[in-house]
Amino acid sequence: VPGSSAYFTTEAMPPRRLVGKTSQEPARKKQRTEESQAVAPSRSSGQEGALVARGGGRGLKAVQNAREQSSTSEGPDGTRTEKKSAVKEQKIFTASGNKHVETKVVAETKKKTTRKDGTVVITESKSNKKVCYF
Repeated sequence: VPGSSAYFTTEAMPPRRLVGKTSQEPARKKQRTEESQAVAPSRSSGQEGALVARGGGRGLKAVQNAREQSSTSEGPDGTRTEKKSAVKEQKIFTASGNKHVETKVVAETKKKTTRKDGTVVITESKSNKKVCYF
C-alpha cells in the first residue's frame, strides 16, 4: 500500500554483498578481540592486572539451611495421618564484620488425614517470613 507508513522500498537499502570475505577482514576481527581481552591495570586497587574489578559485590555472605521431616501416625479411632514438612532458612551477614542483616524462612507443610470411614482431608500450607535489619 503506497500511502501507509509500513510501506518500505528496497531502493533506499544498500545492496548486500554475498561474496566471500577478503583476507584482511579476519585479521581486523582477530586484532579487535585481542584488544578487548587485554587487562588494564586498576588504579584504585593495589593489585596490578586484576581480572575482577573490586567493589562490585555487596559485601554480604549467606548461610543456608534446609530441613525435611515426615511422620505417619494412627489414632485410636482408626484415623491415619501422614505429615511432611520442609523448612528452608537463609541468613545473610556482612562479610567484613559478620553482622546479621537479614533472615528469610520458607516453611511448607503437607498433611493428609484418612479417616476410618474413608474420608480424606488434605491440608497444605506455605509460609514466608522475612526479617531485615538495615
